[in-house]
Amino acid sequence: MENANKTEEVALYVRVSTEEQAVNGDSLRTQREELTKYALANHLHIYGIYEDDGFSATNLKRPALQRLLKDVEQNKINRILITKLDRLSRGVRNYYKILDTLDEHQVYWQTVFEKYDSSTANGRLHINIMLSVAENESAQTSERIRSVFKTKTENKELISGKIPIGLKRKDKKLVIDEDKKQVILDAFQFYKETTSAYQTFQKLDLKYPELQLNYMRTYRILTNKLYTGIKETKYGSIEDFCSSIIDKVTFENTQRLLKKNARKKDANNSDGYIFQGLLKCAECGYTLGGKFYSKNIESSRYYYICKRHHLALKCSCKTNFNEQKIEQILLNEFNIQLKKHISDFEYKQKNYKKMNFSKEISSLENKLNKLKDLYIRDLIRIEDYEKDYKEYVTQLETLYAEQEKIDTNIPNSNLDNLKSFLSNDFISKYRLLSRIEKRRIWLSIIDYITLDKDYNMKIFFI
Repeated sequence: MENANKTEEVALYVRVSTEEQAVNGDSLRTQREELTKYALANHLHIYGIYEDDGFSATNLKRPALQRLLKDVEQNKINRILITKLDRLSRGVRNYYKILDTLDEHQVYWQTVFEKYDSSTANGRLHINIMLSVAENESAQTSERIRSVFKTKTENKELISGKIPIGLKRKDKKLVIDEDKKQVILDAFQFYKETTSAYQTFQKLDLKYPELQLNYMRTYRILTNKLYTGIKETKYGSIEDFCSSIIDKVTFENTQRLLKKNARKKDANNSDGYIFQGLLKCAECGYTLGGKFYSKNIESSRYYYICKRHHLALKCSCKTNFNEQKIEQILLNEFNIQLKKHISDFEYKQKNYKKMNFSKEISSLENKLNKLKDLYIRDLIRIEDYEKDYKEYVTQLETLYAEQEKIDTNIPNSNLDNLKSFLSNDFISKYRLLSRIEKRRIWLSIIDYITLDKDYNMKIFFI
């Protein structure tokens, strides 16, 4: 009682989830204003405002809430003001976890829009009931909001999130920013030339210093599928979400190269391995790893080994593949296998007929839904349901398999690029290239190469 005349220190706690903020807009500001007005009207001293923006009430690891509880433990606060109980918690379990800390330090909470009394058994029962109701309402609200978000996304409406460079918002849609479009085109072109994300960043930074780019931002540009017009969401991929800046083939080739180049270089091998990430063991399919020997510069040797054999003895291929020998065999085989690849591709392209089973698939899916509805309404017997269900599912599986077979055999290759290696004096020019330049050449046209223990080679072109 010795501090009875001391001004009471109160904390204002406000919270809104990301979904609520998207729907309600200025909810945080409204909460702050109402709590401040109440504190001033009742001559309470505001110790601090604790604000959790974009955090659900089901999450106890809210930064502002944790800071508030820490100040409670240090006896800096006498009372906590909130607009409604659901700002603090929307579940009985979490509520009592918070209350344990408050009770231990004799700190009280108060809502300004609701009347609760936690000092009586009936009051505590009322709180439990309201929290249970709030928990249920929270789940239903989340479902409604997710449904709204899904509908907006499917309608190709921009909801929230940071807009990447090269794109901009217009009438709730994402469109190409013509002023920044060239940055994205240059990024993918620079990477094609260098096959290095860091060198791409350096080139972009030199050409566009005003953008203040860094390596990670450049990497995000190179891996952002939105530049192909496809938006990835929790509900699946949305095709043609916006106009594309980069074609799909260029984007996929870039991802393939980024994945291959993600491997760390040997500390003693500054130039890297020419075929790192391109070679696979013909026996087990495992990617061959590099093995570098060097007594001096003149005697340096690059080798590749099947690590599945060397590390786990799960493959019988124990050959140390010499890089110079691989290179010589590849140059000997290159024209022969490339001509065969082009010939096979042109034949497939000429005789290819695109078929689409989407209508048949959709029709069967509708029949399945109607069948389920008839059974639920008790209009057909279970024997008839099971018989028709099995028949429809079998037909659907057959159609899915046929469609996948067609989709995976769609001709998709840059023939002009491949033919250019046949028309030019490729081999003589190749021998003049540096190790890095040689690697870039192979990465641009070869997906991978299989090698058996006797150096028999099969080339798989992009």
